[in-house]
Order: sequence, then structure tokens, then C-alpha cells
Amino acid sequence: MSDGLERHLAALDTDIERQPGPRPLPPELQAVPAFPLTSLPDSIRPWVQDVSERMACPPDFVAVPMLVGLSSLAARKLAVRPQQKTDWEERANMWGLIVGRPGLMKSPAQSAALLPLRAMEAMSGEVYRDAVKDNDQALKVAKIRQRAREVNAAAALKKNPEAAFQLECSVELESPKHERFVVNNLTYESAGAILADNPGGILLERDEIASLLRNLAQEEQAEARGFYLQSWSGGPYLFDRIGRGHIRIDDLRVSVIGGIQPGPLSRLIKDAHRHGSDGLLERFVIAWPDDPGQWREVDRWPDNVAKKCAREAFERIQQLDTVQLGAEHSQLDGNGLPFLRLAVDARTLFVEWRTELEGQLRGASGGALLESALSKFRKHVPALALTLHLAAGKTGPVDMQSLAQSLELADYFQAHASRAYASGIRPTVKAAKAILVKIKTGALEPSFTARKVYRSGWEGLNDRETVEAGLDILLEYGWLMESVFADGGRPTTLYSLRPGVQP
Repeated sequence: MSDGLERHLAALDTDIERQPGPRPLPPELQAVPAFPLTSLPDSIRPWVQDVSERMACPPDFVAVPMLVGLSSLAARKLAVRPQQKTDWEERANMWGLIVGRPGLMKSPAQSAALLPLRAMEAMSGEVYRDAVKDNDQALKVAKIRQRAREVNAAAALKKNPEAAFQLECSVELESPKHERFVVNNLTYESAGAILADNPGGILLERDEIASLLRNLAQEEQAEARGFYLQSWSGGPYLFDRIGRGHIRIDDLRVSVIGGIQPGPLSRLIKDAHRHGSDGLLERFVIAWPDDPGQWREVDRWPDNVAKKCAREAFERIQQLDTVQLGAEHSQLDGNGLPFLRLAVDARTLFVEWRTELEGQLRGASGGALLESALSKFRKHVPALALTLHLAAGKTGPVDMQSLAQSLELADYFQAHASRAYASGIRPTVKAAKAILVKIKTGALEPSFTARKVYRSGWEGLNDRETVEAGLDILLEYGWLMESVFADGGRPTTLYSLRPGVQP
């Protein structure tokens, strides 16, 4: 080290010693509440708890897919109108993300939560296959009869050129429709045909959804991305099929549930921050629980009573009689779907909650993405309330308890959204901690450059932008000091521990 640099650092040390000591680095992730099991109706809570305990996974990984699955059925049947007099109406379809590292049982938990839907899917497949066989048989019979009519007509004309006869069949056979409940890959090209037979909507389930979201971010997927955007909010949609005519969906609805790892989610959020967002990611409710801790063996029989109750909750919504439910119906506004309003006391609580939300949005300081995500709770809250109301087997207007449970879930999802949209700082804090470890182990000299860090090839520290951001945090929190030194050449920024600081 040159004499000039030594004198420069000595003077800097003297100045630094007068400043207070370093502050603890911020956590990599914001604190979040545990899943509020009390927000679930008695019909599904025991099964969520049973699956979670037997799989030793957070209950979030069971509860959120189950709520999205139930909401996908509710969206097929009726809507909810949060206000007393207006035609503002929401369908119950939801998009959900469960976030966790590999190996935390996201996929098995999600699969267990959606078993009732898969059973419906399997049953509808059998019904469809039988209907296709019957239709094929009917077509064969119709062709035989048509040939017989043609033979009879020819014979009649041979005897009498003026004879009257009938060639056309008076009844047209319609192709059977395949009722679908859950799909694993809904491409834009296949969506038109599936949704034409299922105008109430379907559920798209993905074990790992990051690939779909990355694919939709490509420029050439703009049309598919627009389809998904509208499938959350609803409204008429026209599929143009080259050479095959058009398919019109009067009210496009798709529910989505999928798992994602923290890294890919943080990168998607970072890209949305950097390039702007059209609101696709913000439409998801996010469950990002803390790691469940040490694994423990649980080997016991499933709670079949709880499992049966959960299955019946799905079946109850699927077989819903909207007249017996007490739903209203209006052809003059909305989409013509039956609907429920909120009970009087629930309506009062909803107005209080929404007033607070709107004030929060108008004074939002958590960033554009978080503000956009929070604005979607205008739909999430009434949609969840309707789903919980139906899952509990209640009739009449959406009651106070269902809305209160929905608001409890909203608090949970908003906290987890804050964790997710602030997760862009996570790699930065990890990098800062990793730099301190390199200093402690002697891998970094007492004075070093940012280039030395990111050119060393260390895991998590091989990206210049991340390393520089980590160094900035260490400077901000008082762990490092920096010195710009120019000894007749290009200025060099050197970093070193503050005097008396132990990494």
C-alpha cells in the first residue's frame, strides 16, 4: 500500500471513530403472520389441519389451494354484490401463489387440498366418454336412417316423379360437452374450446408456475397475456380461430393456483419493478410462510371424517341451487348471473374496511406494485366472503361471520404481499452478510474493491449489481467505510471495516 493511501485511510479512521457503532442489518424478509385457521369454516378447517400436521408443512400450503379451488366452483354459480343498491358485482374466482423453498411439501399439500376437484374431474371425464360413445352410436343410426330415406325417395320418384318425400332429419344431434373443473396446462390456443363448454370458468393448477409467468412475459405472448389478464376480471372475450370461425365467451373466468420458489418470484417482482407492470402478478394473493422448522415424523391415519366434510363442501357448491340459496337475479345489469348481497351488519363492516383501504391506497408509500396488489383486495374480500359463506353451507345474504373471516384472511394476504414485494432487498441483504463472512474468514483483504468481490466467483457474490448494493447497505448501516483514492491514476473506491467493528 502506498504512503499516500496509508495517510488517507488513517485520517478516515480518525473521523469514523467519532461516529456511532454499526446497526444490525435488516432481515432478509419482512415478518408475516401465521395462517389464521380461525378464518376457515368448520367444514374445511379440520382437513387443512390434518393434512398440514401429517405432511409437516405450513397450513398455508393446504388452505390457500383449497380456498382457490372452492372459489373456482363458486364463480361458476353466482356473484356477490358488495353494495346495497349498485350493480357492482364480483365473481369469486381467485389466483393464488404458495411460496416456499424446494422440499417444503408445496406440491403434495396442494394436491391433497384439491382432491375433491380432481374427483369431480375424473367423474366428468367418465360421463363425457360415455356420452361420446352414445353420440357415436346415434350418429351411426342417423346415417343408416338417412341412407334408408334416400333409397325410399329414389324408389318413390321412380314410380311417381311428383311423389313427396322427406330427406332431411328433423332432429340434429349435438356433440356432447366435456365439463371440466381443473386443468394443468391451459394454453391460449386450447382455452377457447375448453371455455366454450365451460362458460362458468375452470381452475388452472400448476405445481411450479414460474415457467408460465416467464413465458407470458415474452413479447410474442402478448395475446395470451391479455387473455389471462381478462380471465381474472371477466367480461366478454372473442377467440378468432383461423379457418374455423369464432368462439365467444360471454364472461371469461379462470382461477389459478400454483407453487413458486422464492428466487423466481423475487426475480419476477424485480423485473416488474424495472420494466413496469400491467398488473398480472399483482392479481395473485400470495402466501409466503416462514419455513416450518425442524422436520418431524408423523405416521397416522388420515382424518376421514374431516376429509369427508371438506369433500362435501366442494360438492355442496357444485350442486348449488341458487333459488333455495335465496340468490337474486337481474337480467338488466351485471352478467345475468344470480347474486348475493351482503347482510346489513356485514355491509357496515365492509364500508368501514373499504374506507380504510382507499385511504391507505391514496397515501401508499410501499411502491407501485404493492399499491396495485392492495387495490385488488376490492375484489378479493367480497370474493372470499362469498366462498366462505357457501363452503359453510349458509343461505341468504353473505353474513357478518363470513365477511369477518374474509377480512382476517385479507390482513394475512396483505402482510404476505408486503413480504413478497419487498423481497427484492433479500439478495442485497444476503450479499451484505456474505461479504462480512468473507472479511471474517480473511478471504478479503482489510481494504478491498467491489471488483475484487464479484470477480472472485463466490456463490451469491458473482453479480456486480448485487455486490455493489450489498456494499451500499454495509455502508448505510455503519459496518464499512469507503475511501476514494487517486494516486496519479484512475480513482479507486476502497472498502474496509470500520475501526473496532467485528464482522
